[in-house]
Amino acid sequence: MLEDGTWAEVRMVRRQDEQLLREGFARLSPRARYQRFLSAKPRLTDEELRYLTDVDGESHVALGVVTWDDLGREVGLGVARFFRLADMPEVAEAAITVVDDAQGKGIGRLLMDCLVQAARERGVDRFEFRVLPGNQPMNRLIQALGPCEPQHEGEALCFSVPLHASSLGESDLIRPLLSLAAQGALTLVGPTCRARLLPHAPLVRQEVHAS
Repeated sequence: MLEDGTWAEVRMVRRQDEQLLREGFARLSPRARYQRFLSAKPRLTDEELRYLTDVDGESHVALGVVTWDDLGREVGLGVARFFRLADMPEVAEAAITVVDDAQGKGIGRLLMDCLVQAARERGVDRFEFRVLPGNQPMNRLIQALGPCEPQHEGEALCFSVPLHASSLGESDLIRPLLSLAAQGALTLVGPTCRARLLPHAPLVRQEVHAS
């Protein structure tokens, strides 16, 4: 049950979720799309949709939060995913997106907790995030997770965050960061500074926060 009393389910993203992802993207505001992709993006291409839904559950893991409409059809609320790095499989770039009309319900925290758990189960011990500068609350929270100097890449700052239980403490430190993201006080943007496992895959600045 979400914070507003809505029942929802967290599940793995499937190949047949292309339409669900497309519908979720349509519910992102222009501001949210720009923050996510660092450019004005009117739609997702068929190639991008295939890439975002055709996941192997090991090197590319994607989780979605869904609820149901009055007819029992699934409605996407958010997506989280990580890509393991080809040269460092214990490190993964991660991103979370929640559609505008579903923010403030604890979905970001839920997705982060599940994503961290999935990463640990697969031997990933570090996430890399790319964020927009100027959001001091976010920067302070990232430093609280583990002191690190960001790398500059274009408009963004790249941070590397350990996932060890001792540093995350059941996500107690990262939860406020996701709460701020849900409130629009900060933006988590992907991909990170490193190359992806699939270097020739379409460049999608991480997850349509929906579906």
